[in-house]
Amino acid sequence: MSKRIVVLSEEIANKIAAGEVVERPASIVKELVENSIDAGATDISVELEKGGCQSIKVIDNGEGIEREDVALVFERHATSKIRNFEDIYKVASFGFRGEAMPSIASIARVELLTRRRDNLAGTKAILRAGSIQEIAPAGCPAGTQILITDIFANVPARRKFLKTEATEQGLCLDAITRLALAHPEVRFKVKVNGRDAFSAPEARDSSERIAMVMGEDFSNHCVLINAQKENVSLTGFISRPEFTKSNSKSIYLFVNKRFVRDNSVTHAVLSAYRQIIEARRYPAAVLFLDLPPEDVDVNVHPAKMEVRFKDSRGIYDLVSKTIAQNLSGVELASGNFVYRLKPREKTTTSSGFWRPKESFTRESAGLFSRQNLQRAISDDLLTRSVNQSDADVVTDYARSEKKITFTNSRYLGQFADTYLVFAGENGLVLIDQHAAHERIILERLKKTAAQRIISQPLLMPEVVSLSPGQVALFSGYIDFLREIGLEVEIFGRDAIVVKAFPAMLPQIQPRELISDIADQLGEQTSMPSLQEKKEKILAALACRAAIKANHVLSGEEVAALCRDLEETPFNLTCPHGRPISISFSLSEIERLFKRK
Repeated sequence: MSKRIVVLSEEIANKIAAGEVVERPASIVKELVENSIDAGATDISVELEKGGCQSIKVIDNGEGIEREDVALVFERHATSKIRNFEDIYKVASFGFRGEAMPSIASIARVELLTRRRDNLAGTKAILRAGSIQEIAPAGCPAGTQILITDIFANVPARRKFLKTEATEQGLCLDAITRLALAHPEVRFKVKVNGRDAFSAPEARDSSERIAMVMGEDFSNHCVLINAQKENVSLTGFISRPEFTKSNSKSIYLFVNKRFVRDNSVTHAVLSAYRQIIEARRYPAAVLFLDLPPEDVDVNVHPAKMEVRFKDSRGIYDLVSKTIAQNLSGVELASGNFVYRLKPREKTTTSSGFWRPKESFTRESAGLFSRQNLQRAISDDLLTRSVNQSDADVVTDYARSEKKITFTNSRYLGQFADTYLVFAGENGLVLIDQHAAHERIILERLKKTAAQRIISQPLLMPEVVSLSPGQVALFSGYIDFLREIGLEVEIFGRDAIVVKAFPAMLPQIQPRELISDIADQLGEQTSMPSLQEKKEKILAALACRAAIKANHVLSGEEVAALCRDLEETPFNLTCPHGRPISISFSLSEIERLFKRK
């Protein structure tokens, strides 16, 4: 290859630029709908074929485009938003760099129909691979209609990286959902393959629109927030502590009505919840930050999905303190428990495959507590061997190089109602009871799934509200869910109805599980195979069914857990890759006590 420097052709430069803006069909939907909103549209319709992979049509009732400006729409860096460089830092609209339309046109066929209200005739334009094929007068209603077809036809290398039709459809619906949340004054309607998939009528305010879009579950478990600091205002809704998700993707942040991702603000949200929700669970939130355009730079990302705040520390403090203050007096929906004001009674519960024969009070359940040890000694739990026929035995622990086993150690007790403590020849060992039980359940599910898991019908089917994008993702997994004993059906545009559950996992709450599965299916990490997504679903089942942290276990339950763990393959880590056990050698402990 020659090392000489050359100037790329305009065609190649446009395709490269398109790669920064147009990643997938959802990128096209986002840019087109944002243009419609910028044009003052109050009614926007979107039509998708094959999840947006075959065609995308956006119709609006905005102000339309003058005929002499139609050709300029597809020129790079042509814009009505900027006249000089300083304007970049004052722009309050969506598109402003003039890159979206030429980028889309360079990788697809575009047909545009547009008319301003005061014009008798409209204009039709057809482009293919960035080249204008036709511009002519045409009859059409006021507003703009854009049809995108042959997406990525001239860049097949990019097309092969698209996900399944259901996944791409879900991402398109997610993009529309975010825009609908920020613009309650606009009516949105989406059709997929000719069928209604999403509808959001005009709403009076953001709270009414959030109730429409986020679903009944969030609406019933949210708290209004409202704060002002100098020239920055924060409004929105946050979930109550009992309503959690398996990832942070249900945290929606809008800056001047623009959806953005900001790690600092997300961290601020999570910090406010740190002490009041269980580990590895996340809240849901819809937050609106409004501040002067010159105090935020929206020009740091080609797709404008990231921003830079002039006073990032102040924004962080405003978000974190406001959420913390609003959570301080929140009452849980189940019971009259008030966080940080009234302690909750701790009770022993069973989960998964156990049934407790006894319960401990909190005072008697601590590490090395006298009652705990006396009970264990009387049951001979500390001296008998796991290999004996008695199933309710816990004795020795040791960790081989490839698998956890139990030999030559003694069970000492439970620490923080979460970790099982063992003393062995090589030191002290702690086992995470939740992680251990997760791995046990997952391997049983995988083994049983091969013969089809038996279902237990629910007495009353339960309807679970989801976003339209999440519902679209479920369509490709209905049969697999039935194989693992979970019978569900799509119920309208924004809900799933649960009819039966795996009989081996009676303790799971359907609403929480379906929400977790939806979150797992929506993750856009590198999961190229269907098998990996199926394993994600099984992992979600196992996580929900496993004994939780902060649960007191009887000696018999500990014995059963350790026996099952020893017989379980891949028992060094939980399904999420975290360690099930950690150990402290005697020499490490002696160093901590300055004995060495």
